[in-house]
Formats: sequence, structure tokens, C-alpha cells
Amino acid sequence: MGKFEDLPNEVMYEIFDCLDACHAFEAFFNLNTRFQYLLINSPSLFKIDFSCISKSNFQNCCTYIIQPNIHRIVSLRLSNPLTIDSFLSLFSFNGLFVRLESIIFTQINFKKLEPILTSLSLLPRLYSLTINNNIEVCDSSEIYRLIFRLPVLKYCTISPKFYGGSLSLYTAKNESSPIEYLSVNRHCSLNQLISLISYTPKLSHLSSLSISETSNVRINNISIIYPKLTRISLKLWRMSFDSFKLLCSKLFYHLEVLSICTRADDHYLIADRWQQLIINHIPNLRIFDFQHYWEPVDDNNTEQRTYHLLIDRFTSSFWINRQWFFAHQHFSRRGIRDAVFYSTHPYRRNLYELHERAHNDSCLRRDEGKNLARRVNIDDYRAATNCSLQFPCATELSLWGKGARGNFSFIADLSHMFHFSKLTHFSVQCPDFGLAQLTELLNHLPNVHSLILYANTSYLTSEQIQSVDFISNKNRIANVTIRGRCTIQQIHLLMNLCPRVKCLEIEIDEDQLDLIVRFLLLEKTNHIQSDSLKTKTSFLKEFDFLQRKFLYLFSRTQNKKLTSSDDLSTFMLNQHSSTNYLFSLCFFNPKQGMEQKLQRIISREKLLNDYSIGSVFNYLYLWW
Repeated sequence: MGKFEDLPNEVMYEIFDCLDACHAFEAFFNLNTRFQYLLINSPSLFKIDFSCISKSNFQNCCTYIIQPNIHRIVSLRLSNPLTIDSFLSLFSFNGLFVRLESIIFTQINFKKLEPILTSLSLLPRLYSLTINNNIEVCDSSEIYRLIFRLPVLKYCTISPKFYGGSLSLYTAKNESSPIEYLSVNRHCSLNQLISLISYTPKLSHLSSLSISETSNVRINNISIIYPKLTRISLKLWRMSFDSFKLLCSKLFYHLEVLSICTRADDHYLIADRWQQLIINHIPNLRIFDFQHYWEPVDDNNTEQRTYHLLIDRFTSSFWINRQWFFAHQHFSRRGIRDAVFYSTHPYRRNLYELHERAHNDSCLRRDEGKNLARRVNIDDYRAATNCSLQFPCATELSLWGKGARGNFSFIADLSHMFHFSKLTHFSVQCPDFGLAQLTELLNHLPNVHSLILYANTSYLTSEQIQSVDFISNKNRIANVTIRGRCTIQQIHLLMNLCPRVKCLEIEIDEDQLDLIVRFLLLEKTNHIQSDSLKTKTSFLKEFDFLQRKFLYLFSRTQNKKLTSSDDLSTFMLNQHSSTNYLFSLCFFNPKQGMEQKLQRIISREKLLNDYSIGSVFNYLYLWW
């Protein structure tokens, strides 16, 4: 059998084409001079993904891959503000990026977008622009104007993590954007939405997170006809059915696919009104993807009967002939009673929410069979019990609910619903979910690389270390977020649970900053060699008292006595480093002056040689 490195150049280039250029560089560049030559002289067009990369690899990739091959880059993904700032300090978006067709910015500082968008107008082939997890705290009107001026842009998605700034965009006058696909995943008033789409007469697909009706709505002032607008996805918030009907008459005549989510207003549950609206104003509609959340006022049978009389009208021949079918759930979410009525066969939305059935829910019209959603939120883990749904395409799973302590049977329930090997993102907020349950579940999820945990849960304790050792050799988790303020003990446990973590996002008390940073970065120091054990011993003694106090409180709540094996200091000295992969640290909601304090700690202890640090809104980033 031949060796891998003996494969001909043509085969190696086909392998490189299957990889992001930076990942190929990281995997092959340092193997030998032949692979270095192949990478540097590759005839392929390059896709650059900086979503998860260390600073040293980033710099090498910029030097050896991007700099000599700017003219061959077709797509670029930049994540976190420090990576974006470093890239822009080395390159400018000018005529040299002649083949660049797609750019994705994640966690970009919105204030820095204006000069970037101005330079992007020079790119002759920029067809796609995505801005994810940005933070809009200022007036973003000029940002949208600059986007609409990009000369060849066809696809645009903007998905802010937070938005508190205004959007005072005026209706377009003699301005026209070539955008055909527009997704604005933030709340807009109806007037703001009308202003936005006035710039895009060629629009064929429109999506918005939330639309609300305001006074002085300008629907009657819409004069542009959108003959190519065939797909719309909207969430309506406080918009009357009559206003929506008027909007349809103005904009939606050519619509073929309508995905709509409404809440509270029962007028949206009147099937006859929908039937007349579709016949008169949306005659070409093929897919009607409808979701309505109903909030009962009283827990009485009369209200429930009225609700069921309404939804039963969606079973007439009008709906059946078009193959539009519906299901509904009654549930209680965090103490609030609710119900949802939604479309089912033959299509599925990207996100599916599964709720525990309400105690008084005797309805037979439940969803079943295969659901093609890629993201699934299980609002209560008990909803998985005897669930007949299957999610063969799901890659993201969020699990919630109380009362899970000691219950392992739900893992078998989940295995009937999901292909565990396909799941890549996992989040669990079950307050009494034990560490043994978490490790057992992660043991069944070999390809999860992004994990969200919660500090106020039972699984982030110091129990069952052996289970951690067992799981840590198997998982591939590289991105971890801990919601809520966490402690040094929880972070230590996490790093043993997920030793391959590259990017960590946490919230901490400032008085633990010194301990946590030194624990996470101590293995990164270049000056620690033969005396590393001594240095680590000295460091561990500093927070030994804090750990013992934590373990004492833990033992009180668990009704057990401390033993010598509970001393985490002793345990940590016998462990291999669990922070060798880490290169990105993000602090949520840092206190004022925390950035300067972090810099002093790094400088005093010589923890890092080359790093970047910076704050955006309520996030503090450290990257090395």
C-alpha cells in the first residue's frame, strides 16, 4: 500500500479543493517542502475561512496564502472583531480582489462598517454579503444605504445579535439596488420595511425577523411593482389582519411561497379570511407555511372549544386540495400557557420547537413522522418521551426543562428522534441535569463542535471526574459558551470535559479574573520549561482556599463529606494540559477597566507574547 504523501499532485489538488484554504494550510503546510510548494502554487480558487483560527496561523495564512493569491480568492469569512481588524490592517478591499464573490462578517463592530462598505463598492464580482451577530447600537441607516449602493450585490443577509439603534431610512428616490435576496433579521416597523424594499425593485426573496404596525403606515404609498417577488418569510408583531391584507394587495400578487408567523390576534385563525385573501391577492401561492401562537386568557373549556372550532376550519377542500395540512400543540412554557397552530406536510421550516404536552391537551391533531428542520428546540426534555417525530436533517439541538436529575432514559428517546452523528451544535439548560447525564449524552454526539452550557446547572460541578476523563478523549468540541457567571472550578471542569476547546466565551466576577486567566493561559507561556511544575504548584496554592470553600459548600448541598480526592489542586497537578488548543477568549459583560486589568496580568506574568485585545459593546475579546 502506497503512502499518502506519494499521491500525485492532481489528486492532492482535488483534496485541497474540498478544504478551506486555511484549513488545508494548517493541516499540510508544515509536513514537508513538497506540500508547501503545492499549497503556495495551487491552481485552485481559494475559499478563506477565518471563523476559528489562532493568530499565528492567521498571520501565516495571510503571508503565504492570501498575499500571493489575492486575485484567486472567491469567498472570505471573517469572525470576531479582532480578526477583522487584523485583516483590515493588512489588506484593503480594492481592485486586487478581482474574483471575490462572497464575504461573511461575524461579530463585526457596526461602527466600522461604513468605510468597509465604501471600499467594497470597488469589487467587480461581490455578489453575496452576510453580516452576522453584529451589534447595532447606533443609527444604521447609512449602513443600509451603502449596502444598497454595492453595484453587483445579489444576496444580502443582516442578522444582528443586539440592535438598539434607530433605522430612519427614507424611501428611495432614483436609487436602485440589484439585490434579489434580502434577509433583515431584526425588528422593523412596517414603514421601515417599506423603505428598505423601495431600494430593491428586483427583489425575489424577502425575509424579516419581526414586523410591527405603527401609526401613519404608508402602505397606500407603495408605487413599485415587484414582479419577481415570489418568496417571503415574515414574523408579524402587533399587525392587524386588515393591514396584512392591504400589504398583500400591494406587494404579494406574484407570491409563490409565503412563510408567516403571527401571535395572539385570533383574526389570523379565521380560515375563510385566509381563503379569500389567497384567491384574490395571492393566486399563485404554492406553499403556505403558517404558524400562529395562541395565548388563552382563562383555563376553561369554552375558550378551548372556540379555538378548536377556528382551527378545524382549516380542513376544508380548499386546504386539502392544495395539500396544505396543519397540526397544533398545547403547552406550558416557563409557567405561561400557550398553544401553537402550524403547517406540517409536505414542507418544514428551518426551526422546529417541541413542547411538553399540556396536562389538559386531549387533541388528536399532533405532528408526526419525519420533519426536515435543521434546528430543533426541545422546550422540555419530557417532550421527547414517546415522541413520534423524527428529525433526520437536524444539526442543532437545544434542550431545556427541569426534573431531569438521574433520568437517562430520555437519551434513548432522543436517539429515536435524531441522527446523533449529524448534530454539530448542542445547548443544554436543564438546571438539575447531572454531569453524568451530560457526559453520557456527549458520548453519543461525536461530531458536536459547538456547545452552550449554563452556569446555574448541576452538571457544572466537581463530581464524577472519571466520567470527564472518559469523554474528553472522544469529543471534538472546539467552541464553548457558558451563559451566566461561572467560577474557576466550573471552568476547570469544563476544560477537562472539552480539552480541545479553541474559542471560549464566559461571564465571570472580576475578582476571579486573575485566577481564571492564569489558569487558562499558563500553559501558553514560553518562559516555563523545566520549572513548570513548580510554577503551577505556586499558582494552584493561590486559589486552593477558594476551591476548598467552593467544595465545602457543594458538599453541604449534596449531603456528602469531602475526601482527599475532592482536592482539585491535587487533581490538576496530575493532569495533562487541557488548554493547549485554546486561542480565543471572550468575556461577556465585562466591568469597566477590565481590559486594562487583563493586559496588566498578561504583561506581569508573561502569559502571551503576541496577542490582540479589544472591546465591542459589552464583549471583551482576547486572541492569540
